[in-house]
Amino acid sequence: MIYFELYDSQEAVLDRMAQLKSEGYYEEDIHLLGRDDREFDALEYTEVTYHMHVPDDRGLKEILARSEPAERFLHYYLPDEDEVERYLYKISEGNYLMFYTDYGMMERRKEDKDESAEADFKAEARDPIK
Repeated sequence: MIYFELYDSQEAVLDRMAQLKSEGYYEEDIHLLGRDDREFDALEYTEVTYHMHVPDDRGLKEILARSEPAERFLHYYLPDEDEVERYLYKISEGNYLMFYTDYGMMERRKEDKDESAEADFKAEARDPIK
């Protein structure tokens, strides 16, 4: 499932990130969209991907960004142009848009379960009599 959540402060974003991590999400499962002029130094120490939005003039900053621009990122996940514009407007007002999916978390749980089952099978093979 895909989730989009709007936040109006960095503290709220960090609180939600901590909550998501406690629920089993990894930082790399989380994407944050925000304006290019809003400093968010705390993200430098995380695996969260920050997608900047240059509200007034798409230009050099967006081209030189390390990650995909916010607008293109939204168009990839949202087919509804009105919804994309609504989110971009909220971002241009200074809000942060958090995006995450549970696909990565579910895949890791499946891998963990498969590894656990394989370990159990190997243990039984070593000691078939219990």
